[in-house]
Amino acid sequence: MNTSSDHTPIDFVLPWVDGGDPAWLAEKNRWLPQHQGHSDAISNNRYQDFGTLRYVLRSIEQNCPWYHKIYLITANQRPHWLQPNHPKIEIVSHQQLFIRPQNLPVFNSSAIEMNLVNLKGLSEHFVYLNDDTVILRPTPRERLFQHGLPVDFLCHGWLKRGALFSRLRGQNSWVDALNNNIRLINRQFQPASLSKQQLFASSYSLREKISNILLKYFYRHYFWFAHWHLPQPYTRHTLQEVYQHFAPEILASTANRFRAPNDLTIYLNRYWQLASGAFIPHKYNDGYVRNISNLADLSHAIDHLHQHPEIRFVCLNDTCTSQNSNEVAQLIHAQHTFYQHYLPNPASFELNNS
Repeated sequence: MNTSSDHTPIDFVLPWVDGGDPAWLAEKNRWLPQHQGHSDAISNNRYQDFGTLRYVLRSIEQNCPWYHKIYLITANQRPHWLQPNHPKIEIVSHQQLFIRPQNLPVFNSSAIEMNLVNLKGLSEHFVYLNDDTVILRPTPRERLFQHGLPVDFLCHGWLKRGALFSRLRGQNSWVDALNNNIRLINRQFQPASLSKQQLFASSYSLREKISNILLKYFYRHYFWFAHWHLPQPYTRHTLQEVYQHFAPEILASTANRFRAPNDLTIYLNRYWQLASGAFIPHKYNDGYVRNISNLADLSHAIDHLHQHPEIRFVCLNDTCTSQNSNEVAQLIHAQHTFYQHYLPNPASFELNNS
């Protein structure tokens, strides 16, 4: 296999939607009466755009200068500040991406993700991230891929995301989809097949190693993979394998315009990589994810990030529900000021004076 020190291309892939676009909003509202499911599936926070994308793309160019290409997946939208036809960025419409375009329009990020196997031109090695995840500091390619494999960690949980979990945390469409992923993985893999190096890597905590002992020798099946909301390395080969094994379930999930009980998520591909052993085991502590609902939350997060230079990956997840436009504007301004501090220079694909 290739090592990470060579020049094999590594792409970045991310979805983005302009939730304030009147045409997109009209289409969404036209289909909304058909939705039946958890109310969290149609929350405005899922579509609200705080303008972070500019800094996400800047961060890739500045802090991952080894990247090959960026694929931006949209609903026939383009940020006004982004150059058209730039050689390093390709805007991919849902129409181009979907295996079954007749299922469009779709307002379900999980359904969109499950069509990535159909992304034309994608390199064998790629990193998937969301449009609110910024790479704040320089990141070598070895952080994400080594010897042709994704760098990742397999740490199992203690509590199944089942009835008890629902009573403690409430029902959630995303949790339903994760459980669907795991049911499929258990059809193909058993934890006993994994090596001790993969389950008991030196970077895992003692608690995580004990949990993995229970997984391998007592549970003998998966019910919880720990993960973060951070840039995730994948191989195209994994996407193809997963599709070959679960095409009926994947195609059914891609027909869900809004989140639904039979959804799958892109983490199905990550779980496959982990359960099949196709990863380099190492758990880093270089990510920071926080829900931001007000200026106080943001201020605490920014103070923490200034004080911890080891943090590379940042997701300040918008959970603001305020109807006060002035308060929202202040929150957006403060967030942009923070990112501008670390990423002051426009990327090569930004239009001048935009």
